[in-house]
Amino acid sequence: MAVLQPYDKLPALSSAVLLLVGSDGGLQQRLAEALLREKKNFKINIHLATSLPLPPERDHLRPRIDLVAFMIDIKSKYSLKNVEASLAYVDDSFFLGKVCFLVTGALRNWRDQTVLLSVGTVVLCP
Repeated sequence: MAVLQPYDKLPALSSAVLLLVGSDGGLQQRLAEALLREKKNFKINIHLATSLPLPPERDHLRPRIDLVAFMIDIKSKYSLKNVEASLAYVDDSFFLGKVCFLVTGALRNWRDQTVLLSVGTVVLCP
């Protein structure tokens, strides 16, 4: 159970590797497809994971991860718990510009402020 390190591998030229972590595979897939459709001057590789840690047996084949995007579905408590548990497997130095949190479903449940506060607590935990 290895912790993700931001600088443990050399970067590839003119490319970026994005890791989407979340329990909603359909939403991850749609976001990945939208990102790949955008016009850009570099190559982007997107990897999907439901949770961390990533399997260690393929670590030698895995490219350097440039950005980790945690996807939290506000209407699912499991989604928040999943992200919270996954944060333990991310090195602290990743949180200096290499991690983002995407909260989905907020328009449908915008009145539930306790869920939003718990998301804020999880985000501030490292």
